[in-house]
Amino acid sequence: MRLSKILGTALAAAAFAGASPVLAQDKTHDVATFVSGGPSGTWFPTATAISQLVNEAYEGQPVSTIPGKGAIGNALAVGSGKAEFGLSYGPFLLAIYKGGNEILDKKGLDNLRVVANVVPNTVQITMAGDVSDDIFADVKDGAKMRIGVGAKGSSNIFGIEKLLMEYGSDFAKVESNGGFVMEGQQEGLLDAFLNRQIDVYTNTVGIGASDFQQALAARDARMFAIPEDIRDRMVEDWGYVKFDIPAGTYEGQTEAVPSLDLSTLIITNADVDDEIVYEMVKRMAENKKRLVSAYSGFSGWQPEDMAKGNPIPLHPGALKYFKEMGWVD
Repeated sequence: MRLSKILGTALAAAAFAGASPVLAQDKTHDVATFVSGGPSGTWFPTATAISQLVNEAYEGQPVSTIPGKGAIGNALAVGSGKAEFGLSYGPFLLAIYKGGNEILDKKGLDNLRVVANVVPNTVQITMAGDVSDDIFADVKDGAKMRIGVGAKGSSNIFGIEKLLMEYGSDFAKVESNGGFVMEGQQEGLLDAFLNRQIDVYTNTVGIGASDFQQALAARDARMFAIPEDIRDRMVEDWGYVKFDIPAGTYEGQTEAVPSLDLSTLIITNADVDDEIVYEMVKRMAENKKRLVSAYSGFSGWQPEDMAKGNPIPLHPGALKYFKEMGWVD
């Protein structure tokens, strides 16, 4: 872990806190914990910024941000009452809410609630020019595919595995056909695509990402459009959100490309009171500039996005504010 990256993240969070106005408030609230991510990632400064906004509504700064254990660990902590707020991804949240699956093999934590949808990442797939548009569908019939899928345990490998599953196939079938599935860090997978060791490169990342710019510039390649029926099933079964990559996002991309968003969600549980959740979404909506100063990913985010793409029920406190703003019926 690079010291400069850790320091940069810490300084961004400190700058946000330093820029926050000191407000005299007479409201109090019990201590609440917000589980986030590691100090070197984007979730920690995001959660720190949001906690600071909420704390301005109360005496004593009741909300504290702590490192979490990723999308799955955070949802388990919030659903079991060990934390009041957290960050997670839509597909993992839905699986834990439902239970009885590979993520949570026991009864689901159906007390989980969504506070807000924040900055998403997009499932993006590029393939070499000589690869058929039907390659994912054709794997089950014996087609050979050489694909890079991300690091073990990553959100990207999860998504590509589920995408293949919706086509009636899996990684084992890819390899039994004589193709192969390459796991690993994105930098290595990109090199493999550029060196023609794989023909399909995937990543779940913000649109306009530099790795896809490189992939499309270095080879005769194109972005893969996920068919509508597959998108429907990924939404229903796994909690993804439909999203079209806008035309012109990448060089040579003249049309929008149907894809899927992986929602990043602020979560809570049904026992957390409406007031503090209402304060959280209200203050986020009114302070976009301050959120951007904590994490640049908020630059393309709009406050009304908080109400979209939630795979499980919204918390009543959030729902109240979204209704007041006309963002939900």
